[in-house]
Amino acid sequence: MQGVILDELEKYIGRELGDAGLARMRALTGRGEGGYRFDASYPDEEIHLIVRGVAEATGKPPELILEQYAEAMVPGLLAVYGFLVNPRWSFLEFLVNTEGSIHKGVRLASPSAKPPAIKAERVGPESVAITYRSKHHLCSVAKGILRGAAAHYGVGVTIAEGTCMLRGDPECLITVTEED
Repeated sequence: MQGVILDELEKYIGRELGDAGLARMRALTGRGEGGYRFDASYPDEEIHLIVRGVAEATGKPPELILEQYAEAMVPGLLAVYGFLVNPRWSFLEFLVNTEGSIHKGVRLASPSAKPPAIKAERVGPESVAITYRSKHHLCSVAKGILRGAAAHYGVGVTIAEGTCMLRGDPECLITVTEED
């Protein structure tokens, strides 16, 4: 798991649970005060361990925590990788170009990075269908990033999930429709 993802998760936990909650979550992983370097890789299990701890502390379902955290991390991701985003792109163009430019750039900057496989294509003038595949099954993170990106672009969206890896499907098919 890329450090930038875990670093943003720590920021979310700090906002949601305060310093004491963050210290409890760091204790779960044995990180102590160290935290995460955004350019390093960490064991994949850490995100699941941390999210389970947050779920226990808050009573929220893990999928909701992942989606809320991912929506909140979009500004941080854009601060790191925003130079890869064409400022003339609309929200839907941003979605269609994520794999080709942003994930490609992430892989160049951090060769050990393994962002999820995403295929996005227009399926109508206001809609994009996204196929998401990842061994992590973090489709809730994908949906949260979609909501955060929509907020960044100042647009409303409807997100529908036709298939989902969490329901046993081989991939997630997420359709995003921009609202008027």
